[in-house]
Amino acid sequence: IHSFPSFSIYEFADPSMWVVHVGLTDQPDNGAQSLTVERIVYHANYRPKKLEYDIALMKLTLPLIFNGFVEPICLPNYGENFEAGTLCWISGWGATEADGEFSMVPLLSTKTCNQREVYGGLISSWMLCAGYLEGGVDSCQGDSGGPLACQDSSGWKLVGATSWGIGCAMRNKPGVYTSIPQSLGWIHQQMEVSQISNVSAAIPLGRKTNSLSL
Repeated sequence: IHSFPSFSIYEFADPSMWVVHVGLTDQPDNGAQSLTVERIVYHANYRPKKLEYDIALMKLTLPLIFNGFVEPICLPNYGENFEAGTLCWISGWGATEADGEFSMVPLLSTKTCNQREVYGGLISSWMLCAGYLEGGVDSCQGDSGGPLACQDSSGWKLVGATSWGIGCAMRNKPGVYTSIPQSLGWIHQQMEVSQISNVSAAIPLGRKTNSLSL
């Protein structure tokens, strides 16, 4: 199973170990913004060898500058439903050895993903699947935390965050993503706590209460 860390979560929760690069569309870095991290907030129920609650937020030391290469992505609305079959985009800097030329994948229903030959009941309400049961296109090692973004009439929505899977682009083993619709309550709770304490949590929110900046 890829994307399961073997390290202590506390070891990698040190903000000084992280730098966030934004506006980077190719490697090597050619003018992207690089920002240090002030605070990391991870879900209290997350454990490195468990599957659920695989989500964390970062607060940057300085605000992002939106400039056409860097723009916020909307969070889903409460109760918003993304139907199985909806085509969404995945992206990241992970491995590319698995076959597949496109980064567009369809959402799969939890019922389909929990079938015995797929993930056999491992998919909970905090997870969602996207990909092709025949394989061929998938997120892979190194893509963890990357966005699963779906477009509707109002714009782009962050629907999932790359979490785990078995192999890459294998038959009956689609990618598994942390469900952002399911995580909304937790995300907004961190925002409310930060507003009260004057310490804002998270991948900077661009002063919009319903968007995350990527």
